[in-house]
Amino acid sequence: MDCYAIEQMNAARPSVLARALGVLTQVFAGSTGPSPRLDLDEMPDRLKRDLGFLDGRGPRYEDDRMA
Repeated sequence: MDCYAIEQMNAARPSVLARALGVLTQVFAGSTGPSPRLDLDEMPDRLKRDLGFLDGRGPRYEDDRMA
C-alpha cells in the first residue's frame, strides 16, 4: 500500500521594501555600461595558451580553394 502525504508549503512573500529595492537594483544595474569582453590582444600568451587559443602552430588562414 502506498501512502502519499500532501504538505502545503507556505512561502514567505518578500516585503514591499525588499521588492522596491530589487526593482531599483535592476534599474540601476542596467545603466552601468556594457559587460566586460574578452580582449585577446591584451591577454598574455600564457593565458591564451591555457585557454586553448595558442597551440604552438602558426595561424590558420582560410583558403579560397576550400570553398
